Amino acid sequence: MGESPYQDLVDAGGLEAVLRAACPGCDIDLLDARGAFGGFAATVSKGDRAVKVLPLVRERLFRVRHLLRGTHLSWLATTDLTEVTGSAAAWLGGATARELAAAWPFADFVDIADAYESGDRIELAWQFRRAYDRHDLGEFVEAAMREPRLRRMYPFTSMYWMSFRPTADEYRVPGPWVRSARDGRFTVVAKDRREEPGVTYDAAEAVRVCVAELDRLGVPSPGEVGRSPVRIVPTDPR
Repeated sequence: MGESPYQDLVDAGGLEAVLRAACPGCDIDLLDARGAFGGFAATVSKGDRAVKVLPLVRERLFRVRHLLRGTHLSWLATTDLTEVTGSAAAWLGGATARELAAAWPFADFVDIADAYESGDRIELAWQFRRAYDRHDLGEFVEAAMREPRLRRMYPFTSMYWMSFRPTADEYRVPGPWVRSARDGRFTVVAKDRREEPGVTYDAAEAVRVCVAELDRLGVPSPGEVGRSPVRIVPTDPR
């Protein structure tokens, strides 16, 4: 049958044993995880910090998440067990995000950590979108972050669509909605995704269309929420 891709993990006694050796004095919780090698994911924690580790069963790849006060600051992956244990030990030992990234370059979430510590929920949302592109929106996000009107708004996704709220707590969604059409092209709609037009835009064009739609729909700026009426509230595409 051949050697396991996790033979080093097996030889060391398994995931719990490896983490316990790397992080003495820390709490370790195992959770049944479908798709995990050995059937378990692990959370190792100390104080207000934690690291979650999930070795994928389909291939040799460790999914690693670093948490602070219950907030996930990273969604990372590595094939190197030493990177997993070393970054976990450093983070749980109190390393700052910059110190962690300097010692373990795969674990670079400095911009996210800075936004989190600042308490700026809008900036934190943008940094998450930039770092972890799940819907092929990366080029659009980079362009949108250079547009002051959009950068002041709270970005979020619903299914494969991105839209913007005037504030993190304002749940009326006056649009627009943006979706990747692949190959660096994007679709922009004002209301429901079922009304998707045939035209697509590059990232810079999509940003300009979004800003024009904000103006057309009368979307208030963050400072105007509660004072300016919203004329149109499209359906949240689901």
